[in-house]
Parts: sequence; structure tokens; C-alpha cells
Amino acid sequence: MKPILDFFSSVKLTLALLLGLSAVAVFGTIWPVEQGTILRFELYFQSLWFRLLLGLLALNLSACTWKSFARVSGEKKRLLDQLKNADPVMQKTGHDLVCQDIDELSSRLQGQGYRVTLAGDRLLARRGVMGRWALPVLHLSILVIMVGALAAQLGFVGTLNLYVTHQSEEYFDWDSETDLPLGFTFRLDHFEPQYYPIDLRFATYDKETRKQLQEFTTREGERVDISPGLSVQVQRFFPDEQHLVLDVLREGVLVGEYHSLSGERTYPNSIDLGVEVKLTAFRDPLLKQLHCKVSILENDEVVRQGIIEVNTPLVHRGVAIYQTAYSRDESGFWTCGFQLSKDPGEPLVWLGSVVLTLAILLVFFVRFCAVAIVPNGNSFCLRPLAGFRGEAGQEKLRGLAAGIGRKAPDD
Repeated sequence: MKPILDFFSSVKLTLALLLGLSAVAVFGTIWPVEQGTILRFELYFQSLWFRLLLGLLALNLSACTWKSFARVSGEKKRLLDQLKNADPVMQKTGHDLVCQDIDELSSRLQGQGYRVTLAGDRLLARRGVMGRWALPVLHLSILVIMVGALAAQLGFVGTLNLYVTHQSEEYFDWDSETDLPLGFTFRLDHFEPQYYPIDLRFATYDKETRKQLQEFTTREGERVDISPGLSVQVQRFFPDEQHLVLDVLREGVLVGEYHSLSGERTYPNSIDLGVEVKLTAFRDPLLKQLHCKVSILENDEVVRQGIIEVNTPLVHRGVAIYQTAYSRDESGFWTCGFQLSKDPGEPLVWLGSVVLTLAILLVFFVRFCAVAIVPNGNSFCLRPLAGFRGEAGQEKLRGLAAGIGRKAPDD
């Protein structure tokens, strides 16, 4: 069993698998695909042999995770055994301490942030234990992300096209190329494209002679005076219908709305301005947002209503609904296209990504250190066990020894 575990946890196997996956990624990115009906993504990244490489990498990571968890979880017992059995590791060069009270030394080490374990006349002190767990947790988080990616295969991606006020219980699934049940009813209640403020021009005309009296250049939200004591403010302008909506104010008080249509079209307004207002020109509109009001129905009852905009989907029962297209038919009716996707593995991917980030931070910022205090004649000696490599580590050890007390050089 151990040889098998050693093989699958081998660093050489990890490097070989990563090189293989990298080679596939390079070819899958730059190599031309001659078959017009086969996508490069499906040819390389959805192939059986590529998934086999990913499976072997997951097995490799699982073996590494198991070994690292076993090593870290048994580390305290292993260090205590070294203390009790006077392991040769304990004979490393250390620093003699002035203090001869084991309880006092334990208290001083705790003051330095160490976790202290007493083993007879010896002490084991560890700090930054969370940093020791960072590597196995990092491995585990990658496995969680891979499981989440695999779980995505249980979801779907489909499309749906609807006229305003229409509803559907099915969507078109692109994998099976058939209509499949959605699990609820989706209804498009309202749609309108929203634009940035549009520069426009309108004029007032004498009702009898049809002579133009004044012309105004303005935009949405602005107010102009069309006669003494009477002003209008542009409330909305619908460029597709060339429909202008004005708020009418007398002496600054809102009295109603006035609608103006371009060309020879008229609107049955209830407010008489004394003149006729007609739209004469407007600047080409710049699309700002697509705005849909939708409803979710279950058993013929509305259970949810919401807004769908670009990059702002509606999510119901794990199904994310995005707007992807819109158009207008010859009769002027709006139709919208939606993409529907369900990814059961998404929570796992997010969880794994967050844990992975935290584990990386632990690796870099939480350093594991372990020291032993062992008898040395009539005094005690501070000896390093982990986390004190190199000149920087030795300097750190000297600082620790000074902090808990060590002999003066002339003693």
C-alpha cells in the first residue's frame, strides 16, 4: 500500500501531469481545427484523454493531501517522542538559559506566543500551527475546485426567446438540441432599451395656420418656457417610437403630461397648451442598458418578480437567467433572447477559491516554529526544531533565547 501511495503522491508524477496538461492547453489554443463542425474546446479540453489527465492529477493531489494531513496531524506526537527518547535531533546547537525553573520558562514562552506542552523535565513549544496546516488545506481547496468543475456537468446551458407578455415552461438545450422542461414558468412582462440622455429638438406651431412659432433644443430632464407662465420639462423620449413625453407646468406647478409624436401622427392629449408641439430632430441614441421586468410562476401563481439587465441576471432555483439579445418585428413588438444556465458546482468552486486564497496567505504570513527546552547539566538549553533555517532563522532563535533569558557570555 505504501509504495502505491508514494507513487501517486510523487512530485515527479505531479510535474509530468502538469507538463502534459500544459502541452494540451498550448495545442488547444493555437492549433487550427479543420473540421468546421467541431469546436477546438470540444476537440481538446472535452476529450476523454484530457479528462484522464485531470483525473490522474486529482488522484495525485488526493494522495499528497492525505500524506500532508497525516504528517501535520501527527507532528506533535512525533516531536514529543523525540523529546522523550533523547533523539539526536535534540543534540543540535542551542542556547543555554539562565532560568532554571521549568514553569517559569513555560510562562515566558507562552508570553512569546508559543503553545507549550510539558513532557517530564522537557518542554515542547510551537507557534504558528495554523501555518503548518496551510499546505494540506491548499491541496484540499484545489480538489474542491476540481469537484465543483466536475459537478458543473450536471447542469445545463440553454436559450429562450420570448415576446413581451408571453411566457414559457421550456428552454432549448444546446447539448441535446431539444426543448426541455424548465421546472417553472418564465414570463416576460415588460422590456425597454434605456439610452443615455438624448439631445433633441422640438418646435411649437400655431394650431390654425400651422406656422412654426418657436424651436427648442433640449434633452431629458431639462425645462424650457414655451409661453409666459407655461413651461414644459422633457420627461421621457422613446427614440424607437419617436415619442416625446413632456411634463406641463403652470407657474412651476405640475398640471399634467403632453405627448408628441413625429411626422403627421397625433396623440389625444387632454391638456391644451394653446399651441401644438412637434418633435423635429434628435441625435442618434447611445444604448445604456437593456431593462426587462419578468415574473416566475409556479402552479399558475406568481412566486417571484424581478429585473433582468445586462450583467444582472435573475437567479431562481439555481438557474441564472441572462438577457443576451433583443429585436423588434415588423409590427413593432419587442422580443428578447435569454440564456439560462445552471451550475451545481459553482458554490464548491467559490468555496475552494476562497479557501485557496486564505491558505496561500497562511503559507506566506504565518510561519511555523517549534523549539525544545531540554536539561543541560544544572540548567536548561533552548534547541530549534523547525522554522529557524539560515542566518535569519538563527538570528530569530537568538532573539527568542534573549527574550526568555540566557547566560551572559562571561558566566
